[in-house]
Amino acid sequence: MKKLILCLSVVLPNIAMSCPTLTGTWTSSSEKFESFNKKWANVNGNAWAFMTQTQGKEVITFNNKQEMRINTPDIEITMGEKTMTMPAKEERINYSILGCTDSSIVLQFERYGKTQISQLHFENETTYWEYMGNSQNDGNSHIREYYTKR
Repeated sequence: MKKLILCLSVVLPNIAMSCPTLTGTWTSSSEKFESFNKKWANVNGNAWAFMTQTQGKEVITFNNKQEMRINTPDIEITMGEKTMTMPAKEERINYSILGCTDSSIVLQFERYGKTQISQLHFENETTYWEYMGNSQNDGNSHIREYYTKR
């Protein structure tokens, strides 16, 4: 038993040290969104028009209590002849970390009444991306949303 405890005390800190740092405030990046998705995303023109108007607005703050606060301002969207305003909202969501590597973190959380799992892929200490969408769609849209740390 002592050997097991000694082994875990050596291994567990190394695992924790290899995780990227999530704590802080992250802002959706419309520039990185457009740069990647113009080249790789598989979406129609209407979907693209909608997404380019809504990306780059969201701000997510992760704290040390495994809670994320998602803030989105009012967003005015024009589709054809119609203009509408999506109201501002703030969400507080508890999450748990299911696992990580030195370049990714997998989160589990409840949102919109459903359990969700999301993998954050870190390009560096100040930029991560995640796939947009969900498994109920065809899964071929290949859209990434990027966040940069303030």
